[in-house]
Amino acid sequence: MLLVRKIYTSTGLASHCRAAQWHLRRKWYTSASDKQPERGWRRQLLAFKQRPASHITAFAVLHELTAVVPLVGVYYALDYLQPQMPFPQSVLEEGNRYINKLRTYAGLEQLDADSPVLLHLATSYAVVKAAAPLRIAASLALTPWFSRWCIVPITRTVGKLWPNSMRGK
Repeated sequence: MLLVRKIYTSTGLASHCRAAQWHLRRKWYTSASDKQPERGWRRQLLAFKQRPASHITAFAVLHELTAVVPLVGVYYALDYLQPQMPFPQSVLEEGNRYINKLRTYAGLEQLDADSPVLLHLATSYAVVKAAAPLRIAASLALTPWFSRWCIVPITRTVGKLWPNSMRGK
């Protein structure tokens, strides 16, 4: 296609033929040396192709971070604010009784019968699960940055510390 472009522009046919002008405006005719740097999601796709393991690792770490941090944050917000949730007291007491059996078996101290700890845990879990599409979108958006600034430097440092005989060389 580069040859076609040179012929059209050098002979002056490009100015006379509308099809040739349209053809020259297309982005796909450029060779690798003429090509502009990729932009937007194509640049991130190219980075993924170059380092797939670091991007997959970065996505997995971010996905877990976006689950654990909000879970803890929502739980402590509920514990601090003590909102009144419309939940049957009998169900709460039954759940606490069952958990107290498990806590006794594990050697932990028991909860009070009217303790809202389990209700706050269940609510926090539900909020994090409901926010899963937002968590996945945030993880995908932050994956290239996190890979570049966190995962790749860590793997390079570990690679320098690791003996050459263990790397498979």
